[in-house]
Amino acid sequence: MPATPKTKYRPVLTADQIEHVLTLCKNQSPLTELDISLISTLAPFQAKIQNAGIAAAYTTTPKPDLLESLGATPTSSTPDISKEHYWENCYLKLEQYGSDNLTIAEIKAAHEWRYLNDMMTPEEELEFESIKAGMGE
Repeated sequence: MPATPKTKYRPVLTADQIEHVLTLCKNQSPLTELDISLISTLAPFQAKIQNAGIAAAYTTTPKPDLLESLGATPTSSTPDISKEHYWENCYLKLEQYGSDNLTIAEIKAAHEWRYLNDMMTPEEELEFESIKAGMGE
């Protein structure tokens, strides 16, 4: 009988949150199978973060060029917008106007939104992840 695949999810955690989860797992007595699984998954990840072997996947501070595409100019007040909010706006713009009316940066942002909100097929996710990996992101 074939094994049933486990459903997995991708959380977005800070380095401090990863360290906290690891500390909680390591302090369990006795260690459970789940504790050991989390430790074996997160400990190498934490080591990569601490040794600058991996870059952050996401930040909450938008890049200046993203703000400009939203209409902010150096003389105007900067809108209070997160990167995720920008991605959502780009997705909505893509849905409403199509890709011919968006910049390449806006299309990429719309795909980020789709990826983070499980709106892609498994094939699209694999393609998106391979493109991101190829770009060093």
